[in-house]
Amino acid sequence: MGIKIFQVDAFADKPFTGNPAAVCVLEKQIEELWMQDVASEMNLSETAFLYRVEDGFNLRWFTPTLEVDLCGHATLASAHVLWEMGYLKPSEEARFHTRSGLLCASKKGGLIELDFPSEPEQEALVPSGLKEGLGINPIYVGKNRLDYLVEIESEEILRNLEPNLNLLKKFRSGG
Repeated sequence: MGIKIFQVDAFADKPFTGNPAAVCVLEKQIEELWMQDVASEMNLSETAFLYRVEDGFNLRWFTPTLEVDLCGHATLASAHVLWEMGYLKPSEEARFHTRSGLLCASKKGGLIELDFPSEPEQEALVPSGLKEGLGINPIYVGKNRLDYLVEIESEEILRNLEPNLNLLKKFRSGG
């Protein structure tokens, strides 16, 4: 199968920095198991798969182990690939149809601007295992459909965090 996969360092202006994502531009919809296998093989936080539809591109994101509902850096990487490889003209808006709704990207000078839905968090009870997983007592915990927001006392505490990632894996959250 002759499918190209690009690795893009999002949020970076030089190689080997930023947040890497794989981007795979497909000719058509393809089997989910195959996409999951490719994402596992790429072994990056996310691999994006997209193919053209009538009004833009269908876009899905996979981690090495599961599909996720939303990924900012892999969307940014996808838009970059579409413009750099000539799938879109620089003046065209990138329109992505996703499980989180329509996401758009446009070129603004040398930058890419993303338009994502706002999903403010609501205050939440501290879930069992979060304190132990982070190794801190949070001041505030909020949650939206995708993520937890944890407020802590200081930047110093943040910089010295040594989270227990095995405990944190049980939280079905993007961040």
